[in-house]
Amino acid sequence: MQLHQQQAHAISSGVWLIGFGVLFATGYWWPGILILCGITAIVEGWALGQGWYGLQGGVWLIMFAVWAMMGFNIAVLFVALGISVISSAFVRPSFLEKPQVDNSLE
Repeated sequence: MQLHQQQAHAISSGVWLIGFGVLFATGYWWPGILILCGITAIVEGWALGQGWYGLQGGVWLIMFAVWAMMGFNIAVLFVALGISVISSAFVRPSFLEKPQVDNSLE
């Protein structure tokens, strides 16, 4: 569902305010702010009808937050990168692929 840009920004602002409220209440600023940025990217991408781009950026930010929570362990980084590469091979939207052209003559 694609909303007007003003509506998308209003929804995104609401998510930011709710997220700041949760961060103030919990005091979990790092890496909580990365999770909030990731959630906001996903929501705004969905609201603007560009879900794939918002999802990619949001998931990467959330993965960095998880990596930070795991103590910046290099093994966790490589597992997250591998999951991202494999999932993008299966979930990649068709509009990003090169169109097929029929070059045969009739």
